[in-house]
Amino acid sequence: MSLFYRVMMKKRTFLYLSLWGAILGLSSCKKDLAPNAPSQRNRTVIEYMVADNNLYSYAERDINEMEAGWSDRFDGYMVVFLYPVSVESSYAPRQEDYDEDPRLLLISRDERTNVISSRVLKRYDRSLDPTDPEVMNRVIADAMTLAPAENYALIFWSHGSGWLPRGMGQPLKSAVPTAWDGSKLTGPMVENPGIAYSFGQSNSYDNAEMEIDALAGALPKETVFDFILFDACHMACIEVAWELKDRTKYLIASAAETLADGFPYEAILAPMFETEADVTAIGKAFFDYYNEQSGAWQSATVGVVRSDRLTEVAAAMRALCETEISADGISYAAQQYGRRAMGFENTFYDLTNFVQQTWGASDPAGVARFEAAMKEAVAYQAATPWLFDQLRVLTHCGLSCYLPRSSTPLSLEAYRTRFGWSEASGMGQLLP
Repeated sequence: MSLFYRVMMKKRTFLYLSLWGAILGLSSCKKDLAPNAPSQRNRTVIEYMVADNNLYSYAERDINEMEAGWSDRFDGYMVVFLYPVSVESSYAPRQEDYDEDPRLLLISRDERTNVISSRVLKRYDRSLDPTDPEVMNRVIADAMTLAPAENYALIFWSHGSGWLPRGMGQPLKSAVPTAWDGSKLTGPMVENPGIAYSFGQSNSYDNAEMEIDALAGALPKETVFDFILFDACHMACIEVAWELKDRTKYLIASAAETLADGFPYEAILAPMFETEADVTAIGKAFFDYYNEQSGAWQSATVGVVRSDRLTEVAAAMRALCETEISADGISYAAQQYGRRAMGFENTFYDLTNFVQQTWGASDPAGVARFEAAMKEAVAYQAATPWLFDQLRVLTHCGLSCYLPRSSTPLSLEAYRTRFGWSEASGMGQLLP
């Protein structure tokens, strides 16, 4: 298979967790489980992998990366809910002992790259839809019970298309070929349009997706997660950050597409399990990994966003929206991160650049206040000079935004009526 662009809500904008059983491998190995449940530690990181799609092989590789990078010195647990492709899927491995059961894995050290040996904490029936908010809520609760900790963090792995409602996206997870030639990022790149995602995609459920407001509602209300990381495409948008601001201290995500290989787990495990999670180091490790590549594979954006500073960003934006816009009106000339080939060239604009382009002449003081608020809200941001050798990155603030358009009434209606940022910022009142 040539290089497919798959964008997750990564692995590109949701995912699940009965009994201790036998360790099973995604490839060929099975082991007995230890009889005792884990004791409480400092932090449990729960990764929700909706891999019931064309990204499945990358899910296997990422779990192997976690196992290779795991250390018993970490004061915590890494728990992965894996919802794999069905055995009938063309994306399923061709092996006699392939296991199609959704399951909750407790990551343990293993340097082998052809077998997953982590313990199975709980199995689930395939009749459960991984993009159902009730299923996600149950899985997260199971993970917190079976791997208890004082603090928790979440990773969402699958396809992604930011805040866009179901059916309004394109394939937003980019991939590399199955033949690696000794590298994770090699080979020609080929477009693969035709599928839509919000967060997650389950082929077993008619390409079901989870929308961001539903995802936020699925999270346990009594828990504020240390961070929520999206290993998926286009999830670093202000609309997503606003929906999750009361559920997490930090959001870590990409404003643009991410290659299917996603986050380099061996490099980010250690900062995830510091006493205080080093969220900046996580974002930097992701950027450094891709910035060291060459050609089309030198492609990455990342933002690390402080949730407790977003209200100041919204207030500064509302003040701007209540002032006179520059004579030319709303600027649609701002930096954007959606490639034309994927159908997203008018969807994900750089938030700060949009403000500068629209109010720079009419309200420079208001723009300065907004820039100051953004500087406090974005703890770390970075971007490569080009995305896939196709889209130039001239400016990057760490968050994208949607620009209201009467020409896209479905997305405009959803933006105005379902997403809190639209009202809090006043942007829902803007029209071209």
